[in-house]
Amino acid sequence: MKWIREHISKMPSFNYLNAHILTIENTIETNPDLCIEVCKSMIESLCKTILTNRAVAYNADWQFQTLVKLTLENVFTGELHKTNKIELIRRIASVVQKLGEMRNCSGFASHGQDKQHIPFDKTTALLTYKTTDVIGGFILHVYACSNSPNSRIHYEDCQSFNESFDEENPLELGGVILSASEALYKQDYEAYKEVYYSYLNNLKN
Repeated sequence: MKWIREHISKMPSFNYLNAHILTIENTIETNPDLCIEVCKSMIESLCKTILTNRAVAYNADWQFQTLVKLTLENVFTGELHKTNKIELIRRIASVVQKLGEMRNCSGFASHGQDKQHIPFDKTTALLTYKTTDVIGGFILHVYACSNSPNSRIHYEDCQSFNESFDEENPLELGGVILSASEALYKQDYEAYKEVYYSYLNNLKN
């Protein structure tokens, strides 16, 4: 999953998706049903993380395609003419709807199946794997490119700021050099956010 991995490397808070990726890649041929199920789960998980980062409310009982559609509507801004954007989001939602339907048919881990259940073949799993990388990678791409600030930020995603803040605010305790940015993040998260966004605004000017 080249595209998804590319964005994870730039946004370390999404490192938790690596466990999904490994499962997917290791089961394409050995367990296609599980591969398809985890593909759906990974996109669902990254959408919920993005929406929570943006403080956008969602219902845990929503259909899969509704969750993806809401995510795209909140991060996909200013890159295409409005009509084209709406049409693209609609088509992506249609694709993930089919992915959700396939997952419901397999249900290897979440639903369980009768012993005579006919599993998906590895070619279908491979197609699902590739499709997941395109859709998940695109969602992460537009999220990373969006100019809208996050309500929730993650320390590990702010490396440049952290290094700059530590350099400008050396912190030593008992002869041990500490990270001022990490201390601020853990002790006063709201103050950290304020300084971080001020740093970002200064970069734009």
